[in-house]
Amino acid sequence: MLNALSRNLNEKTKAIRSRGYIPAVIYGNKLDNSIPIEIHKTEFQRYLDANGGDKIIEINLNGEVKNCKITDVQIDGVKEGFLHIDFLLV
Repeated sequence: MLNALSRNLNEKTKAIRSRGYIPAVIYGNKLDNSIPIEIHKTEFQRYLDANGGDKIIEINLNGEVKNCKITDVQIDGVKEGFLHIDFLLV
C-alpha cells in the first residue's frame, strides 16, 4: 500500500519534488474529476522494487483506500528521477 497526500494545485511541481514527493493524479470513469495527489519518492521506489508496476496498487488517500493501476510514469532521464505518475482507478 502506498500512502498519498492531497496535492495543492497552486504549489509548483518543482517545490513538490524538492520536498521529496512526486506529483501524481488518480483518474477514471468512476470519478467526476481527477484527484491530484503526491507520493513520497522513496516509498514509491521501494514499492516498485518489491512489486513491479503491473499490479493493482492500493493507495491510501486521507484514510480512504483506492485500488489503482499505474498507466504512466514520466522520468527525468538526466537526473534519473520521477517527474509525474498517472494512476487509473480500477
